[in-house]
Parts: sequence; C-alpha cells; structure tokens
Amino acid sequence: MQVTITNLSLAYGGFAAVKGLDLTIGDGESIVLLGQSGCGKTSTMRCIAGLEEPTGGRISIGDTVVFDHETGRSVPSFRRNVGMVFQSYAVWPHKTVVENVMFPLRMKKVRRTAAREKAMEVLTLVGLDHLAERGASQLSGGQMQRVALARSMAMEPSVLLLDEPLSNLDARLREDLRVELRHIQQERGLTSMYVTHDQQEALALADRIAIMQGGRITQLGTPEEVYASPASASIAKFMGVTNVFAVGEASGNEVHLADHALSLRTAVAAPDGAASVAVRPEDVVVRTEGSDGFAGTVEVCVYQGSSVRYQVALDGGPTVDAVCPAGPGALARGERASVEIAPESLLVLPDEVTDTPAQDEVAA
Repeated sequence: MQVTITNLSLAYGGFAAVKGLDLTIGDGESIVLLGQSGCGKTSTMRCIAGLEEPTGGRISIGDTVVFDHETGRSVPSFRRNVGMVFQSYAVWPHKTVVENVMFPLRMKKVRRTAAREKAMEVLTLVGLDHLAERGASQLSGGQMQRVALARSMAMEPSVLLLDEPLSNLDARLREDLRVELRHIQQERGLTSMYVTHDQQEALALADRIAIMQGGRITQLGTPEEVYASPASASIAKFMGVTNVFAVGEASGNEVHLADHALSLRTAVAAPDGAASVAVRPEDVVVRTEGSDGFAGTVEVCVYQGSSVRYQVALDGGPTVDAVCPAGPGALARGERASVEIAPESLLVLPDEVTDTPAQDEVAA
C-alpha cells in the first residue's frame, strides 16, 4: 500500500529533527532511510507509525490520511495497521514462539484457531515453524529477531517499518538475514521502510535509498544510482569513498588540490563553489614504481584474500587508499609505487547538497 509523506516536520523544543520532508513509498516498494545518528531517520519512521506527533505536514497510508497538521487529524498508532520491528527484539520470554506471534492477532480479537494457523504460516516463512512450541527465552538473537519479524507480518500490515533490526547481531548472521529479509519483502510484495546507518545493508535491502542529513533527504535514488553518483562529497564519504580531497582551484578539466601540490585531470569540470574530488579505492591502480602515474611510498599493505588494500603516500600529495586484486607482484610496506587514477573514475562533487531534491512519485 502506498505511503505519501508531504512537508513533514518534527521539532523537539527548539531542535528541528525533521524539516519539510517529502517522500512517496510505492505499493510493494522497499525504501531505506540511510544516514548518520541524529539525522532524523528514526523520527520520520516514528511519525509514520504514530509514535511521534509531527509539528507539521501530512501522512497518508493508501487512501487514508493518518495525520494532517492543518485539520488536526491524527489516527492513533494501533489503528494505522502498521507493523514495526525494533532494534530490541521485544519478545516476551515467558511465552512460546507461536504465542508471541499470535499476540497481535489475539489483541485484534482473531479466534485462537485462526490466529494459530496464521502464526504458523509466517513462522514457516521465516524458517521457525519447527520451534513454534519452544520458549522464547531459549532462542538465539537471530531467532528472536525472526520472531519479531513474524509477529509484525502476522497482522498483515499495510506498511512494515524496520528500525535497525539487525544491528545487535554478529556480522555473518546480519548478512544471512539481509538476504532473507529482502527475499520475504519481494516475495510478499511488502511496502516497507527500513532505517539504518549501514551502507551495505541499505544497498542490499532497498529498491530506493533516501539519504538523510540534518533532518532532510539530500539524495533519493536506486542503490546503483546512489553508489555510482553520490550527490555530494559528504554523501560519498558516508557511502564508503575514502579518497575525498578538497579542490583548491579548477581550470577546465584540471583540478588543483587545496592541501597538496598536486593536480588531477577529470572527465568533467568542477562545479561552482566548495568542491572535492573523490575516487573509490577499487578504482585506484597500484603498480611498481616506474609505471605511469603518481609516485609514492606504500605505508600500509593489508592482505584480504582475493584483494590487497594499500595506503600509498604520494610524493607531494595526499595518502590514497587502493584495493587491488591479490596475486604475484604485491608490494610491501616501504616499497616505492606508482599510483594510476583514470580521469573517468574521478567524481567531482560539491561538498554539500544545498537544495532538497525533488521526490519522484511512484504510482500505486
């Protein structure tokens, strides 16, 4: 079911947590709100759920307006048919797995037999039907998170909201559950909003990613678009681009770094105003000294199985991160090297996004 957010604002005293936010989540679409702590992503989600009272704007779920500041309309949380999965599992330890999943259905006066049948259906979907009668206190963290997900899905919500539900799990289990969550969302056609500060999680789970900074959306696009074409240097840094260098002067397609006596040739001209150049570590080539490129010294060499990560201090320039395929000829710390950066791999970006981008509406 489509969710439409129009000019949403939320303030706590003099602090504006959300500032005039517009966003449409299409029917069956997965939107990920991605940003650093304090950027307003969880506050936005809580407004949709009815757990926060916005100070301005309008929220619709399907054809129902659940909040409208102008008219004073505010539908209580329990009447919005919204499922929410929190960072904390919120699983009742004294109940069995199936009793936990049945709970919201019983609160909606669904008969016990029908509630149990529905609970077993979603437990099968998340792979926990064989643990239906086990006490919740006997579950692992990953199993508890699956119970929390099943409990939200059992009530067949119009929209499923997930607030960093995997952050308490170990790295391997997080990866496994990301795949499972994405499979379930796509298979069931769930309209969902997922909040995270983890870039890999966002790339794995989103149809579109909304980058949030300072209470507003500064970039909205598919995972491929946001990864390949960040709208600003600050977004590029947040998306894991470690090589970001301030531009001092620019002349056509040549930029001079602000803090180093080094010039780089780019495929596009630098924008007006404060700007930076950025290049992903995997787009940097490190070879033995004598090849074309910038000369430097290897300061760090880390073997990563299929790849080697280098930090190379360029002569008269910055230290550059590089991720290169592992194999014969790997360089050691202290060795001289040549660093090659193709002009087309350099991103030339404004330091910050000054205007909120238009939000493309998705038809229901």
